[in-house]
This record gives sequence, structure tokens and C-alpha cells, in this order.
Amino acid sequence: MGELSEVAPAARVEHFDLREGAEIEVTTASGDVRLVVGETGTVRLTTTDADPATRLERVECAYDASANRLSVDTKVMKGLGNDKGKGLGRALKGMIGYARNDVDVEVAVPAGARVRLRTASGDLEADAALAGAEVASASGDVRLTRVDGPVKVQTASGELDLGHVVGPITAKLVSGDVRVEGLEGDLSVQSVSGDVTASVSAPGRIDVGNVSGDVTVEVRAGLLVELDVRSVSGQVSSQIALDGAPGEAGERPVTLKVRSVSGDVQVRRA
Repeated sequence: MGELSEVAPAARVEHFDLREGAEIEVTTASGDVRLVVGETGTVRLTTTDADPATRLERVECAYDASANRLSVDTKVMKGLGNDKGKGLGRALKGMIGYARNDVDVEVAVPAGARVRLRTASGDLEADAALAGAEVASASGDVRLTRVDGPVKVQTASGELDLGHVVGPITAKLVSGDVRVEGLEGDLSVQSVSGDVTASVSAPGRIDVGNVSGDVTVEVRAGLLVELDVRSVSGQVSSQIALDGAPGEAGERPVTLKVRSVSGDVQVRRA
């Protein structure tokens, strides 16, 4: 990702005067969302639908200047209106087709933007630095380069891949993996079978509850660490004594609590 790519023929392009700290709210079924660096406020909508012009026209894209909020809704259900009176089978076929050929959304965001995504299976990807992100999905993946604020993700099987984050991060998953390359703040993960990997570079509270996924936490050298790590049948290994690592008086620690049933747990120094 990076600068906005050239507009494809089957595309709709809008431009809004988004200000710093804008809120970006997107609702899709399977369409992907990309937040990029480029001409701020440019929104590019594309689709693989057989009738792209009609499909793109149905997308609701509006900006509330008073709230500095951009809302994009791909209106999957709106396409069912054309099938009234043609039977349930025709309506369901139309809904499936609209979901499969949903609209992808690309937004060039200003500094300090926050995103809220509601989707079934669409992915969220951002090269642009954000001030916060909230995602609710069934299987969509989330990949964010930098977030200077809270991240909240709830998904069944989607993966969460984060770069540098000044938390807190809250993630609830069934089978998706969680990776955080650089964490400054708190992290709370509840998962069934996904692996959790985090690199911690500042004091904070790390709380991971897992059933069968493995947990790997890397803590920057020199940080005080308080450990409370348990796995019923998985292996536990740590380069830090399981009763913690001492630090200077008054120093805020990294508090690491891990509960696992069968997953392995590894704690190491960076």
C-alpha cells in the first residue's frame, strides 16, 4: 500500500475536506477497507459486480463536517429491493451475489484519524498512522502499521497483525492469531485456538487467556517484570524467573498474566 493508485474504470471517487482527527466509519459485508497516505479526504470505491455503475451508486458515502465524521455504507441489503415479489430463492441469491461482489473502500486519511469497521469478512489494512481502531467482524483480518491510541477487535477467525501500538489493545477471537510488533501499553486477549505473539517495549499489563494456542511474549531488556503464567498441559519456558525480574524502587512493571489449557507459553527478553 502507499499512495492512492490510479482510478480503475469501475470506480467511484469522492472527495471530502476531512480534518485532523477525523472519524472514519465503514459498514460492509465482504468489501475490504484500506486507509492510506495520499490526497487527504479522497475516497475510492471499487467493485467486481457485473453492473458496477449501479452497484457503486447504491453506496452511501457522506461526511458530517460538524462531527468531522466520514460514513461509508456499501448497502448490501439495498440490492434486495429489486427482487420483491420474485420469491425467497431469488432474494437470497441476490443477497449472496451482493455480498460476494461487495464494494472495496479506500480512504486517504488525515493525521490522527480513527476508524470503526463493521463487516462480515472484509479486511482492514492501514499504512497511515491512526489514533484508534475498532473492528467487529466474523472472519476479516486486521493489519495496522501504527496506532497511537486504543485498538478493539472482536472476530471469530480473523487475524490481528499490529505494528507499533500505544495501547490499550483489547482482542476477542476464536481462532485468529494475534501479533503485536511493538507494544507500549496494555494488552488483553481472549482466544480459543489462535496464537498470541507480542513484543513489549514499555510498562503495561498483559493479560492473555487461551485454550490451545501458543503464547510468546518478548520483553525489552531492563524492564521490571511481574509474571503469573500457567498452562495445564502445555510447556512453560521463561528467560525471566517465574517470580518476576527485579527493578528500581517505584518503577512501573510489565505485569504478565497468562492462562492456557494446552498451549505452550514462552517468555523471553528482547
